Amino acid sequence: MSSSTSPLPSMTTKTAPGPAPNGMGNGLFATTDIKVGEDVVYAKVPFVAVLDTPRLDDTCAACFGKRQIEAGTELKACTGCRVVKYCDRTCQSKDWKFAHSLECSVFQKLKPQVLPNNGRALLRMVLRTRKGKYTAQELGIFNNLETHIQDIQEIQAHLDRINLTSKAVKDYSETDMSQEAIMAYAARLDLNSFNLTTAMYDRIGLYLHPYAALINHSCDYNATVGFDGEELYIKAVRPIKKDEQIFISYIDTTTPNEVRRKELSERYFFDCQCTKCAMGTETPEDKFSETPNDMSILETAEKQALELMQEASRSDGKPEDEIKKLESAMRILKQTSNWPLTRQPYASLRDQLIISLLSVNNFSKAFLHAAIRYLRIDPVLFSPAHPIRQLHGWILAKLAIYLSQEGFESSSKEATLIQQSELNFHYVLWYILADLASRQLESCTVPSFKRLVGANFAQVHNEFKANGMDPSTSKAIVSAEWKKLERLVQVALDKE
Repeated sequence: MSSSTSPLPSMTTKTAPGPAPNGMGNGLFATTDIKVGEDVVYAKVPFVAVLDTPRLDDTCAACFGKRQIEAGTELKACTGCRVVKYCDRTCQSKDWKFAHSLECSVFQKLKPQVLPNNGRALLRMVLRTRKGKYTAQELGIFNNLETHIQDIQEIQAHLDRINLTSKAVKDYSETDMSQEAIMAYAARLDLNSFNLTTAMYDRIGLYLHPYAALINHSCDYNATVGFDGEELYIKAVRPIKKDEQIFISYIDTTTPNEVRRKELSERYFFDCQCTKCAMGTETPEDKFSETPNDMSILETAEKQALELMQEASRSDGKPEDEIKKLESAMRILKQTSNWPLTRQPYASLRDQLIISLLSVNNFSKAFLHAAIRYLRIDPVLFSPAHPIRQLHGWILAKLAIYLSQEGFESSSKEATLIQQSELNFHYVLWYILADLASRQLESCTVPSFKRLVGANFAQVHNEFKANGMDPSTSKAIVSAEWKKLERLVQVALDKE
């Protein structure tokens, strides 16, 4: 297959399916050399995509927030079911034609109950199959996906959930499809769906495309997944040679070996044999700065930190309590003196803390933690082209914009620390945006994100030029400000 042909409509790819080694079933293989940042698979239309239940109120069910980001439209509910919302008639008409015309009456009958996301996705697939909305090629690839029904039958809670959902969907859809066939649909959905995210990589739902689902997992992956509305982008995060197998990550691969392997076994029913897992604990994800004679010290610290992290997520919506628990968990890990910043759960604790700080408008502290993450953590965990690293740079840039325009919200120790550094936020902001903009070609972010970065960099750069300055020709000044930020990060780490 050449790079210009496609096995499915509304899709382009530089891959072809084929048998994968080591018992991995089928996989996708590059049909040409692929550069960093290039599309490996691009799909314009999903097989099925639905919003998570909490996002039905704030996200368009047709464009999945894409037009909201660009135009800031106010959503209006479907006048029939009042369950899904849309930007305007264009989005409503598009979704009505795709699937909502088939499900709207079902949603109306279920009021005030709303089906969970997997139930709504399964209902859509069954209804669209019944109405002949899928091509023979789409159904062929989908029906060849793994179900692992035998494995599921050994996990009673999992089996009960799929049974219950399948029975409900059969009843609601009034289809003549057997419950066993619907269960197979549900199992394929469970095993092969992606987390649907916004262009800013916030999870909003679940998404399935049968061709993309052929891509196997590796903890040492060479491609990443992103979404721009309903469009799927799988991009090369490192150079891929012709005939090389494409791999993505099904899980968070920044976690230690034992955690990764356990999750893959329990969630996806396979024993990972990738190059990273073959190294066992001899990887940065598993190593400590120093290994103490008594490993129980580290095990106890990790257990206490994870318990606090779980408590923080159950803090009854009180961000202040969440922040205290997260900071306590981070102190426990730091006090072991062996825990690297980049080893989980330390890095995830900081991610969660930044979100909590933003929710209470503590921008000074959030800026310090975002700077630590950008300078000290991300370069170890992610390659320069990785979308998460790009996103974290964007967040740091937005915090720099806020502090440069609004100043400091309080006389907190963090605000004082930043003020004492005499940091010029304008130059720091320019540097971050210039770096992000310069990586656009090789970046694995989606088009909407790239446009956002490009527009903001152009605005900041033009503001400098309007004041008779051009940072691109003042490298010494920019470099000096960046060194201030690096010193500030070190001081902040010393005080944690």
